[in-house]
Amino acid sequence: MAFSNTSKTTGIHKIGQKSRSVSVTSAIAIACVLGVCMLGAGASIALLPTSAHAQTANNAVDTSKVDISPEMIKKIETYLADITTLRADFVQISSDGGAAEGKLYMKRPGKMRFEYNPPSQILLVSTGHDFIYYDKEINAPTYFDIDETPAGIILAENISLTDKVKIVDYRRTAETIRVKLVRKSDPGAGSVTLVFAENPMQLRQWIVTDPTGIETTVTLFNTEEGISLDPELFKFERIWPNQRN
Repeated sequence: MAFSNTSKTTGIHKIGQKSRSVSVTSAIAIACVLGVCMLGAGASIALLPTSAHAQTANNAVDTSKVDISPEMIKKIETYLADITTLRADFVQISSDGGAAEGKLYMKRPGKMRFEYNPPSQILLVSTGHDFIYYDKEINAPTYFDIDETPAGIILAENISLTDKVKIVDYRRTAETIRVKLVRKSDPGAGSVTLVFAENPMQLRQWIVTDPTGIETTVTLFNTEEGISLDPELFKFERIWPNQRN
């Protein structure tokens, strides 16, 4: 899940070190776009700082009252908080024409892993402290603070849909619940919409909209919750050339 967009450039921003100055509310959507594009070894990403986002974003975010009850907010928060582990297949589709698929692993609080199917060379790992975007092809990790990503919303130890984020849209059908969120600190930086099945409650999809209007939709299939997961999934080791097993 991410609020930012990516573009091709000649270098990766802050390779191998923690990126604290970049406002990236979700590294997941970045990888979604890059995983789709299958960038070559010579290509990389440019991460826009907060000021650039503010200049390009449409800041006219709807701040009118959203008709969602405190009981529904609590229901969603409780469901997310009660997830201990999750494993699912995912398909992601971008409105700019890209598509990719892979497997998602999650262990709350703080840990997540996205494995993209070949030929993508992208790996995303949240270790509990950092969110790491790793391009295997060029052996280039980039680090983000989990709290700067929408992933931090569902990975947080204390789940809240009203603390650092604001609900700007809520829709309920016979089968689904949709909640659209923006960050209070930078509502113009984009949004993430969480989509749940209600009976039984289950996270099915999220939709990330970046400041330029491009949407990346990640849909989960074959979801399993409360299962045993290997702790090694949430560790990150850089793969060096000619490294022996």
